[in-house]
Amino acid sequence: MNHERPVKSVELTALIHATEDPVKVRKAILNIVPADVEPPAFEAMSLSGYFNDPITALRMSLKNRRPSTDLIVGVFKRLSSLDQTALLDELPQRIDENKNLYIRLDKQRAYKGQVSLSAHDSIRLKAKLQVPHGGDPAETVRAYLETEPVDQP
Repeated sequence: MNHERPVKSVELTALIHATEDPVKVRKAILNIVPADVEPPAFEAMSLSGYFNDPITALRMSLKNRRPSTDLIVGVFKRLSSLDQTALLDELPQRIDENKNLYIRLDKQRAYKGQVSLSAHDSIRLKAKLQVPHGGDPAETVRAYLETEPVDQP
């Protein structure tokens, strides 16, 4: 089925705590990006934690529709069938009023090259969606994910 890619841009963000290796966190984020996508540069911002401990927010942004949509499809296809079902079921709750889709991925597993949903110490994926006027963002994303071919060129 040939339909328009529903993702305009993607932002991946992870927090690096003082006890973590920044190189490993970068690798975890890069492991989520499809191999055929040239990863953009990272942006880092220094923050302070609750007890004034140093935290670095590491962010990478994909701005183009093709790599952004390919990243979302790639993440979906790499999830376990249980996580895929959970993500599809939760799509309406994961999309805000500005048509942003939020997915949190396990940072430790991403470092090992695996993709799974997680609520704690995660990599936050924020995807800006573009859907047809009057269209339901959750249904648009669901239809796209469910009809994409398994083997991508």
